[in-house]
Amino acid sequence: MKMEARLEAAKIIVDFEARRDKEGHLMIYRLPPDDGGGRFEVAGINERYNRQECAHLVELIGEKKFDEAELYACEVIARDTDAAEKWHGDLGVRFYLRDCIFNRGLHGAARILQRAVKVKDDGIIGPKSRAAIDKFSATNLLKALRFAREDYERRVVGYRAKFWNGLENRWDKALAAAIKIDLAQI
Repeated sequence: MKMEARLEAAKIIVDFEARRDKEGHLMIYRLPPDDGGGRFEVAGINERYNRQECAHLVELIGEKKFDEAELYACEVIARDTDAAEKWHGDLGVRFYLRDCIFNRGLHGAARILQRAVKVKDDGIIGPKSRAAIDKFSATNLLKALRFAREDYERRVVGYRAKFWNGLENRWDKALAAAIKIDLAQI
């Protein structure tokens, strides 16, 4: 049975985020003290923002229920990023927006989208934002989102040299994945 598109998108994000053991199983990653996500995470799901979900993943890994942990991580990420389904019809764009939501939260991702389409970035995707979004082809919107994501990080979150190369790599990997998904629709 083919996995539904939202879970496939979440699986890509899990693969971007996950630390894995030699057998390819999800691992618990101890976060550095200045990370802000708490003490640990599994596939980017950390104890600060998703305490219960993270605890459940740690439990599943401890019980060596690796397949169940993998699916659960995908379900958590899909659920937490489902707003992307309402923002655009293209699967590639939806994926990129899901990745934005996962990394910057719903409000931050909405502001990134608004910056990409050149409307006031208030974090609310309303009629003006939707009209502006509709003027972009999927390919052009993906390019604009990549630029807007960097702009948002630099101007709103703040430039952090220690993380910058990793962030740029992530944004580029997400863009490449989104383009691949977009091309698969043709």
